Amino acid sequence: MAECDTMDCVDPAGASLKTENRKYFTKTPSSLELWKMARELTPFGVHSNYRFTRPYPVYFRRGNGSRLYDIDRNEYIDYNMGFGALVAGHANPKLVGILKERLDNSSMLGFEDENSFEAANLLAARFHAEMIRFSTTGTEATMHAVRMARAYTGRQKILKFEGCYHGSNQDLLFSIKPDPSAAGQLSTPDAVPAGPGIPDFMKLGTVIAQFNDIDSVRNALERSAGDVAAVILEPYPMNMGVIIPIPGFISRLRKLCDEYGVLLIFDEVKTCGKFYGGAEEALGVVPDMKVLGKAIGGGVAVSAIAGSREIMENVGPGGVSHAGTFNSNPLSMSAVVTTLRSVLTRQSMARAQRLSEEMATSYSEMLNLYEIPSTVPIAGLSGAISFNSKQPCNWREFREGDIGRWNYYYLSMMNRGVIPAGPGADEQWTVSVMHTEDDVDRTIEVFKEVVPRISLRYPMPGMEESV
Repeated sequence: MAECDTMDCVDPAGASLKTENRKYFTKTPSSLELWKMARELTPFGVHSNYRFTRPYPVYFRRGNGSRLYDIDRNEYIDYNMGFGALVAGHANPKLVGILKERLDNSSMLGFEDENSFEAANLLAARFHAEMIRFSTTGTEATMHAVRMARAYTGRQKILKFEGCYHGSNQDLLFSIKPDPSAAGQLSTPDAVPAGPGIPDFMKLGTVIAQFNDIDSVRNALERSAGDVAAVILEPYPMNMGVIIPIPGFISRLRKLCDEYGVLLIFDEVKTCGKFYGGAEEALGVVPDMKVLGKAIGGGVAVSAIAGSREIMENVGPGGVSHAGTFNSNPLSMSAVVTTLRSVLTRQSMARAQRLSEEMATSYSEMLNLYEIPSTVPIAGLSGAISFNSKQPCNWREFREGDIGRWNYYYLSMMNRGVIPAGPGADEQWTVSVMHTEDDVDRTIEVFKEVVPRISLRYPMPGMEESV
């Protein structure tokens, strides 16, 4: 046999990665040029750290339905869907007409919009809340929610889970992607700042526990000597792929919060768009408060804090602070009403969930065929591929997955016209109500082309803590 001295024989993974990088540069030259200019004006050339990807980010021009189009006129089937904000799809026609009409009559009135009552009423009915206050972003909503919890309980500390992300407010910007070597013991994690610029004293108000470990929560509450105001969590953590709560964990957490007089806050900024009635409906556990966002606005920026009357009535002049120039603006209120009434119906979301399940099943079958260690968890109409040998239960287990394989999967799918998930191994896919069976069939065909090379061993970059 002739001796093989080509790079493809000596280092097949390196050759594959080099080939895909070359395709990426050839396919997106305008993005490269724009990025070179943008990074001189904007750090890393993007306005959210989560949008930066290597070797450089792609810049997009428009979206329609399930499709995105970049500035080089490449078309993609989009499963990032605005990090889950676009369950309605891009430019959903039911929303476009309403929003154009609203723009003709001013997008900002400076006073309360007439649709704010109907929007709040629709949210309260679907997500089982007694009172609602609107904000604009998920970060604002979690910030206000923990302030309301502190005011109601008279306590200072907030317990969050390692690996969960609740926006970029300083109260909760701890232990999001920590290196385990700096994060303490598995069951008693330390609070690790998510980057520089967070004052040391903020750590004193944050308690960290391990997700899916009820003893870790109990120990944290015991150590905090009755000063924890609230436990906040994503019921299905979606900043480490998709983590599924083990049976009984969320219900036991509810009982533990009651035992210690602690409020339970569900961060449903993502999950309110994954299940028709949110994670509360899916899990059958009722929190004291919840924050909603992303999908409820159909692509328009809006968030909400929802809770019991007893807690929420403390908000107001002379009481708990909550304000915002763009809160309940006319554009967002029209979007919420139309999205909840006409777009994200139970029927349309069930159909999207079926498509997501079909895609997950096909992914799993092909990964198993090539004996690639992986799991494909799904939650509602979202899912993720984690290159772990078993389903991760928490951040530290998730972090053990093969990030190099994930990066190759993402890059090679992008090169073939499919954005398979959000741009990072800790993200997931979202199937919108505008995706079709043909979209999923095409996606599966692309994955069939990609999966043989995923089995190779690629360079393993570390997870960056700063978000």
